[in-house]
Amino acid sequence: MKKYRCVICGYIYDDAVEKVKFEDLPDDWTCPLCGSPKSAFEEVKEEQTNEKEEVVEDDEDLRTLTNEELTYICSNLAKACEKEYKEEEQNLFLELSKHFEEKMKIVEGTLENIKELNEQENKEIKDAFSTATKLEDRGAKRVLTWAEKTSNMTKLILDNYKEKGLDYIKNTKIWVCDICGFIYIGDTPPKVCPVCKVPSLKILEVK
Repeated sequence: MKKYRCVICGYIYDDAVEKVKFEDLPDDWTCPLCGSPKSAFEEVKEEQTNEKEEVVEDDEDLRTLTNEELTYICSNLAKACEKEYKEEEQNLFLELSKHFEEKMKIVEGTLENIKELNEQENKEIKDAFSTATKLEDRGAKRVLTWAEKTSNMTKLILDNYKEKGLDYIKNTKIWVCDICGFIYIGDTPPKVCPVCKVPSLKILEVK
């Protein structure tokens, strides 16, 4: 018997518990927690514990962050401060985010261009998470985990939109968590965000 994990919200589907093998579920089956499609699940494999990696300082690997990256980082830090009820820090990060956003060049393009940007974002998130793990920065790892899950959700939405076109979002609503950016497509949002666990009042409808 195998187990499968939703890459968006972390829900575990256990063949032994459900009495139905995951591979035998219909193609239109969705995650009971966040509504993600079957394709969003990956098999859970046992990982061996590796020894702690030594942090190597290498100035040659350092680079200047882009305005887009700085906008993204400050925006997420502001959301994290909001969750911790740190209003002053939240407002400061929002000001920084707006500053870098104004300097950022707006990227326009086709669906393929957007998907390419999404893939690049995923790679950068993984690189940043690796660094945060080495530095044992739990706060950064939490924010990056949110970012990875919402980025994965964006990829799934883009794939579904490419396949189904406007029918994918026709006669339904689109919701976005104001804290972590989780996207949900459906008439009613989850009672709790499956990514950052804030209540539904923070999951806002996109008008």
